[in-house]
Amino acid sequence: MSALAELSTLPKHRRLVNTVTRHAVSLGGAAAIGAIALIFFYLLWVVAPILAPASIEHAQSYDIDGERALLLEANESGEIGLRFSAAGDALFFDLQDGNKLSELNLAESARSVKRAYPGGATYAVLTGDHQLALFEASYPVSFEGDRRVVKPSLQAVFEDWVDLGEVRDFDVAYDDFEVTIVSLEENTLTVTHYRDAEAGYPLEFPRRGEISLDRSYQRVLLGARATWVYLLAEDGTVEIFDLRRKTAPKQIYLGKLVPDGSAVTALEPLLGRYSLLVGDDSNNIAQWFLIRGEFGYTMEHIRDFALDAPATRIVPEPRRKGFAAVDAQGTAYLMYTTSQQTLAKKELGSAGLVTSSIAPRSDLLLTSNAGGTINAFALHNEHPEISWSALWSKVWYEGYPEPVFSWQSSSADNDFEAKFSLMPLLFGTLKAAFYAMVFAVPIAIMGAIYTAYFMAPSMRRVVKPGIEIMAALPTVILGFLAGLWLAPLIEANLAAVLSMFVILPAAVLLTAVVWIRLPSRLTQRLEGWYGLLIMPVIALAVGASFWLGPLVETSLFGGNARAWFLDVLGLGYDQRNALVVGLAMGLAVIPHIFAVAEDAIYGVPTHLVNGSLALGATPWQTLARVVILTASPGIFSAVMLGLGRAVGETMIVLMATGNTPVMDLNIFQGMRTFAANIAVELPESEVNSTHYRILFLAALVLFVITFVFNTAAEVVRHRLRVRYGNL
Repeated sequence: MSALAELSTLPKHRRLVNTVTRHAVSLGGAAAIGAIALIFFYLLWVVAPILAPASIEHAQSYDIDGERALLLEANESGEIGLRFSAAGDALFFDLQDGNKLSELNLAESARSVKRAYPGGATYAVLTGDHQLALFEASYPVSFEGDRRVVKPSLQAVFEDWVDLGEVRDFDVAYDDFEVTIVSLEENTLTVTHYRDAEAGYPLEFPRRGEISLDRSYQRVLLGARATWVYLLAEDGTVEIFDLRRKTAPKQIYLGKLVPDGSAVTALEPLLGRYSLLVGDDSNNIAQWFLIRGEFGYTMEHIRDFALDAPATRIVPEPRRKGFAAVDAQGTAYLMYTTSQQTLAKKELGSAGLVTSSIAPRSDLLLTSNAGGTINAFALHNEHPEISWSALWSKVWYEGYPEPVFSWQSSSADNDFEAKFSLMPLLFGTLKAAFYAMVFAVPIAIMGAIYTAYFMAPSMRRVVKPGIEIMAALPTVILGFLAGLWLAPLIEANLAAVLSMFVILPAAVLLTAVVWIRLPSRLTQRLEGWYGLLIMPVIALAVGASFWLGPLVETSLFGGNARAWFLDVLGLGYDQRNALVVGLAMGLAVIPHIFAVAEDAIYGVPTHLVNGSLALGATPWQTLARVVILTASPGIFSAVMLGLGRAVGETMIVLMATGNTPVMDLNIFQGMRTFAANIAVELPESEVNSTHYRILFLAALVLFVITFVFNTAAEVVRHRLRVRYGNL
């Protein structure tokens, strides 16, 4: 009889119940699949903007008064432009329509204008008669009715003008009313440092240092925090002096930044001034930065960017490690150092630019030519830090001696280079899961076998629900206990804990040997209760391990186990480490593996077991060759369920590890996992920022990992069922 015919013979109310149940189950299954799909597509939707290409688009042109610009800047909001001209004027203009807002005459003429390091809106102006002064731009906002009004102003920082004399180049650092001025004459480097000056007052307490140079240089640049200075020649020679002793600069490096026979066509420091971007006549821009090694300082050639023609201008971004470059053909490029990408390219339509700058938000490029025409280009470049190599390959970060995998998403330093490598998080996730499974799988599977196959029924009725109810224990409690109790306990008794892994199995094995030698009339009466009888032995073995711990530490580890591991094996010890995580997370995973595996073993048909025993097989032979094979699909599913549980665990790894994203297999070192990293950093990340989207990308990767694991588990489980299901 068909199912439809059988259904038609049922009473009406029963048919209704069956129909409703069938549709409810189908709807529930579809809803579960739909929810998982929605989660996947939502993660993909948040991550997708990372893949959007960058672009450069011409926005507007301004022909204000024909004055030649020495420096162009834009304010924070990109509403107002500031131009310093060779005529000695400072002009504020509206970036929407090009109208003049205010104009200030600073001197009769100006030779050069530079933004004072480390940034902000402070500018150093060198006049035609060699006088140097600092000016600070401000953009106060007010409201006239409902209209928002910005009234820019430019104020002198100090009353004094400093006479630099006939200099080739200069640079200025200004921070907290301290000024460092480096100036380059024919063969002399002069460093002048002013301290204890206050705004609006004359400069005080100058300290001056001079050094004679062996060669002629054309460019001078202060390094990071004004602690060193770069001297640069047209042939690519760079000489670096340490300025920590202001009155006695000391040479720390001398070398070349371009190959022999090549000439430098453009050179600018990257944000922070740790790196120099050097363009040469071979159509290349190279990034170099200073590294302190064992035998002193050296400049390392890190990466290259190819252009269609030699670079004539390099324009660093003011707040990121990116830059724009313009070549001799008038083509502009957007590039980013960390990801080593050329993000966008555009023909500007004219060559011969005299100055250019990128707005603070990196969304606007301002250029000016010799005729005084100013052009504004809109930059769409939201997430330049991200590339496949930046996420999954080693990257050579500023100041590092070699390329590394690193996750460091934020810092208190404005010059910080964000490090978004996902490899340490992937490594930490797999490391935590591995050690948890090493601890949990043998205990859970062996416990399931004993409970289902050997344990007395009355004892099983107590033990099985007791273990299964542990699955409901909040993991935050386990994490709390692991971090605040277990981790200090293991640290204080490391030798005892390690000896426990030897003493405990030895004690159980010895007890088993003694048990089988006892009279059969005694062992048969207690058959099925071995698990209860072994508990005192386990307790005594643990106590013996802690009692013998000091003796073991003295005899084997020279009195200090942690120092021995470090000195002999090179294994450092962190209090919250993979050993703690393995034990704590293993306790969380054991109930899940045990419950599924025990049901699978207990569900093996009785006739298979009885038939094997009737044919003369021993209980152990029956277990190994019939029960385990028949239950293998369920056991494998239990293990994969536990693995998925371990991979996605959050609170235990959050509380029981140091949360340090290091890649070290050492069981005594911590790690950071995908789940813990998301929990820690997502609440603090700026919505829609690169950091925010990278955290969602980490969630997507974790989703894919668990999906792959579960899919592989289902395939293997199906094959096991096909192979052993007909025993």
